[in-house]
Amino acid sequence: MYRKFITAILGISVFFFSGCGQRVLVQPRADMSAYNRIAILPFETDSFLSTIGHQLADEILVNLLEQAPGLDLVERTRVDSLIQEQNLVRSGHLSTNSAIAAGRLLGVRGIVAGSVTVSIGDIRPSALNTQRVATGVATIRFIDTETGKVLWAKRKNSEYAIYTTISSGETPVNIRTDHEMVQRVIRDLGRLLAEPFYPHYEIQ
Repeated sequence: MYRKFITAILGISVFFFSGCGQRVLVQPRADMSAYNRIAILPFETDSFLSTIGHQLADEILVNLLEQAPGLDLVERTRVDSLIQEQNLVRSGHLSTNSAIAAGRLLGVRGIVAGSVTVSIGDIRPSALNTQRVATGVATIRFIDTETGKVLWAKRKNSEYAIYTTISSGETPVNIRTDHEMVQRVIRDLGRLLAEPFYPHYEIQ
């Protein structure tokens, strides 16, 4: 237990001081080993791409299955069915009471929820080049379903860009489609948001 506590403290330090573009809120005495079964809810989104909330939840789940084999995850279709049947998420928001109810119905101690936005646009770094950029911003919350408290939360950014050359009289040609760019951003966000779980759910 003492070793796990020290590991948790060191992990918090890494969260706060490694890299840019991330914000982290952590309850320093949270014992992650108590949360051995969790569910991942579709991420809230107001993006023009209505499916990215489900896609990001799937990416996190895939990463956890591969990298955190000690963690028991509820199957996504069961989570979706419960949300629809019980109307647990109202106006894109998961309330404290809804988190507790979902935990009881799914038989989990922890729930992962969050929000994601993806945007696409053009910028012109030079007179001859236009850059097509897909940008994603996601926040994640890990919620104790017995108390409804947020144990930790974080924010991650991801970006994927391509250059299109503009010559006189020619139309720029995208190397990749917007859809491919968005999928790259979502995959990257899924990996980044799943990583904090890895040290806590290794097979001993």
